[in-house]
Amino acid sequence: MPFLNGLVAALLGFGLAHWGQGHLNRWIHGLDEARIPWMNQQTVWVHDFRTRHPHLFPGLVASSALTTLWLGRADLQGWAFVGLQWGLLLLAFIDLETQLLPDGLTQPLLWSGLIFHGLGGGVSLEQGLWGAVLGYLMLAGVYWGFRGWTKREGMGLGDVKLLAVIGAWMGAAQLPLILMGAASLGVVGGLCLGWRKGRNIAFPFGPFMVLAAECILWMNLQGRGA
Repeated sequence: MPFLNGLVAALLGFGLAHWGQGHLNRWIHGLDEARIPWMNQQTVWVHDFRTRHPHLFPGLVASSALTTLWLGRADLQGWAFVGLQWGLLLLAFIDLETQLLPDGLTQPLLWSGLIFHGLGGGVSLEQGLWGAVLGYLMLAGVYWGFRGWTKREGMGLGDVKLLAVIGAWMGAAQLPLILMGAASLGVVGGLCLGWRKGRNIAFPFGPFMVLAAECILWMNLQGRGA
């Protein structure tokens, strides 16, 4: 039965992702035509790769839903986590392709997590609030410290807000593990990309936070047998 529920969610997610992908493409093309300065060759390459493989994003959305409901339950909490993962995956692809994390997505996702906890789902509302606050402050300190020291931006404020979203949904206690996992994945990803390109390149940190958060969420679901 869990697998059947996950299969239904996967089919739903696949269809929604295909529909949303068209809107995403039009938005990114608008940024490209406006010649946004950070839309460089690397971000355009990622976008071109996804458009050449139109089933990539829907496939990831579908597989995340299948995994979540297979490990968890097809109740309000299970579907809420499915929605969280869909939102995080969308943000990860937007970050990869534009180096932006729009407030129009991060803010509703943060508030929906707090409302979810307030209704009795997931962790306690107190844990969610502390998760949002600490998630923001942890990376905000890094952002302002690096900017003050080097006069450059090492990461965007979008990354700060993304960690606040993750903290709001998963609670403050999960944040250190998520950050360590994301940093480890980022180091490996940076080394692989730098070796392939033969030079140092900038890459977004958001997708690594999303990947770490999704893996830890699945581990928690499996550990609880939820």
